[in-house]
Amino acid sequence: MGKINLLIALLLFSVFGYGQARITFHLDGLSKDYKGKVGLRGSVPPLDWSQSLVLEKNDLDYYSLIIDFPEGEQELEFKFVLINDDTNPNWEGIQNRTFMIPPSGESVVSKNQWNKEQVVDITSLKKIPSNKLLEDYALIEKMVLEVHPGTYRYNTREEILAALKKLKKTFSISLTHQEAYLAISKLTAKLKCDHTKAGFNNQSKIINSIIHYQKDKLPFTFKWIENEMVVNHNASENMMLQRGTTVKRINGIPVNKIKNELMSLVAADGATDGNRIYKLQVDGYDFRYNAFDIFYPLVFPIENNEVELIIQEPTQNLEKSIRVATISREDRAKILEARYPKFPKSRDDMWSFNILNEDVAVLKLNSFGLMGWKAMTLDYKKFLEDVFEELNSKKIGNLVIDIRENNGGNDEMADELFGYLAESSIKFDRVGRTRYVNFPEEVKPFVQSWGDNPWYFNLKPKEDRTKEGYYIFKENFDQAIKRTDKRVYMGKSYLLTSAANTSLAFYTAYRFKKQKLGLLIGQETGGNLNDINGGQILFLRLPHSQIEIDFPVMGGFSNQKQPNSGVIPDIQTKNTIQSFLGNRDLEMEKTLELIGSR
Repeated sequence: MGKINLLIALLLFSVFGYGQARITFHLDGLSKDYKGKVGLRGSVPPLDWSQSLVLEKNDLDYYSLIIDFPEGEQELEFKFVLINDDTNPNWEGIQNRTFMIPPSGESVVSKNQWNKEQVVDITSLKKIPSNKLLEDYALIEKMVLEVHPGTYRYNTREEILAALKKLKKTFSISLTHQEAYLAISKLTAKLKCDHTKAGFNNQSKIINSIIHYQKDKLPFTFKWIENEMVVNHNASENMMLQRGTTVKRINGIPVNKIKNELMSLVAADGATDGNRIYKLQVDGYDFRYNAFDIFYPLVFPIENNEVELIIQEPTQNLEKSIRVATISREDRAKILEARYPKFPKSRDDMWSFNILNEDVAVLKLNSFGLMGWKAMTLDYKKFLEDVFEELNSKKIGNLVIDIRENNGGNDEMADELFGYLAESSIKFDRVGRTRYVNFPEEVKPFVQSWGDNPWYFNLKPKEDRTKEGYYIFKENFDQAIKRTDKRVYMGKSYLLTSAANTSLAFYTAYRFKKQKLGLLIGQETGGNLNDINGGQILFLRLPHSQIEIDFPVMGGFSNQKQPNSGVIPDIQTKNTIQSFLGNRDLEMEKTLELIGSR
């Protein structure tokens, strides 16, 4: 037996050498009519994100490639591409695939379907031992107490220590990945920061499989209106779930009890509960994650991929009981896109420009998502240039800017917009703060972020630590945002807002109001007038639970005490079930009424 093992070892060494691991990549699911090449790109050499290694097609119509990886690497990220021109390949429209590189001398196979997310069988997952969870906890505690800029923005030290103590106690026994994810979410929600959460993006394969890829999503989209769960789009086979149907109970539990329990898990800035409720709606867009989709199945586990709903149809007084099959996010989006011609298929669909009449135009900017997962591909600069050229050439006197579904993104997109709206520069009355200068060494191996330069590891504040425990930074905080040399639109502007508006969308509403560029109409935004923690976000990947947590590096703080709220519109509207059933757009109606009266 010893001779056989020795022979195997010698063969392995001769094939791919000592200190290496071999992975055979299989790719299936492409059309048999596809005649081009298939490439592989990734994060660990010999793979690279900038050029492809080409797979071979075999007799069984799938593609394969064998790669030897050096010893010492752990997790590989990769994607397949279709190649006609390697400088402009067709990438898979999914998040990066991941694979654990095995120990040296081992050979494994990675089986994949083109453009299909990886799914782990979560029933096969073992509980995470308590000693491993406590090691993860130590990293969380370090980030909360020493790094997070807003730890004490809305909480006392005693409240934070109590929340950490509760998490540590929860981690003192072995937990499932689901239980650990919920416990961490409850802690991060306590910080009341929209940018701090057990992330919906950037998760490991295991966590993605749990929170995104199971068939445990409700087969309809809905809004919370007057404390009712009101169906908007139906992806089920039961036609009683028509638009306007209210769902009263799910599996016997009143929907408001469900909403209230999930609220404690949702990240939002300060006291902006309207934003928390918004996040507990489901829009069903393929390119966005909804907190309800993630938390509901974890808190109220679904059995046999089916739920019982107690519903009330819009024209009926009686409540009815129906059973519907739950569904995956991907399948729900495909059904909705097929059933509803105007249903958005990408972030690009969130932008539009329409001239209503010779005096009114509507510009919808419902995403600033220029980077990351399923990012916009629209040439936004050319789009805005054409819009304002047409507005000026046709002398259209009123512009309605609709950001009601915008939840933030990249600063340069808003800056480009304001280049056409603002005649002057603006300076916000705020400072930047951190609670560290030198990043904790023990946490460094477990954080990642965008960009190649980890400037956030060693900071250079403008002022030493204050008595409140902060370091002060002025660059990008007390500097004026200079206007551009663009031709400014001289008509009247109106901005439509909602509770969806966080991060850059919040700043857009805040700046619009501060510079008095026009009237704001709608609902209170998310974000917070006391400023928010944002900008550079670190992704803390816990080594044992494999849960990733978003942590901001630096916080903006208003120099003046402000109300604990988002931006309050000049004219507030409140949607009702009756206005929803009547397909009325109250914000647009009010805006057109104002335009007509001027």
